[in-house]
Amino acid sequence: MSESPDTRQGMQSVLRALDVLEAVARSQPVGISALARSLGIPKATVHRIMRTLGEAGWLAPQGPPGEQRWILTARALAVGARVMTQDDLRERARPVLAELGRRTDENIHLSVPDGESLVLIDKVPSTRPVQTVGQVGERAPMILTASGWAYLSHLPAPEAADRISAVVDLADGTCLTREEVLKELEYAARRGFAVNPGRWRQDVSAIGSAILDRQGRPVAALSISMPSYRFTDDLHEPYGQLVMKATARISAELGHH
Repeated sequence: MSESPDTRQGMQSVLRALDVLEAVARSQPVGISALARSLGIPKATVHRIMRTLGEAGWLAPQGPPGEQRWILTARALAVGARVMTQDDLRERARPVLAELGRRTDENIHLSVPDGESLVLIDKVPSTRPVQTVGQVGERAPMILTASGWAYLSHLPAPEAADRISAVVDLADGTCLTREEVLKELEYAARRGFAVNPGRWRQDVSAIGSAILDRQGRPVAALSISMPSYRFTDDLHEPYGQLVMKATARISAELGHH
């Protein structure tokens, strides 16, 4: 039975929308005119597709009207992250996790984002008698963890700001404003790793770095987790360098340069 003209037209629209989505992922942030030229699609058609994808939550504009450039949203990233939670990411990362575990003898965690949380998908446990507790499948608030801050530090600032509440309450009873968190994320981005001195649980500290895809977008994070009393200031830099080099190796496996 042959397809009707309406069915063919509908399939063509879906394929064009996917082409636009992939093109934005390659070139973001990107304007409609540049996208139309690169795809060879009329500008009006690209504009209509991007508005539709924006209303559906897959794309978001940045900048004032008339100068807007488009990026993928967290929804698109979440779908990619779910793909990365499969065996491929764990298999690629496992040797790196094992080596990092041997060098630090602390718990090594591999986590992926899911909404406002991070989900632990693999770990290498410490052999020390006193260690942090974390089970595969466990969720943690992104905004209070080293892995979460590492992940957020690689998002565009407006996108990261959308994920941060006006006030972030910490485990010790103090709080941070959104502006203070964004400033810390900028610092983490420059260093290549983020430090969590007991923000979520006072007796648990960690240091983490983001895993990036070929477009430079964060898809997961790696962290070294330990009791806070062992996380002395002199370990921040050497452990930060170790976890940053580890995530760079995994990112390269995923096509990031």
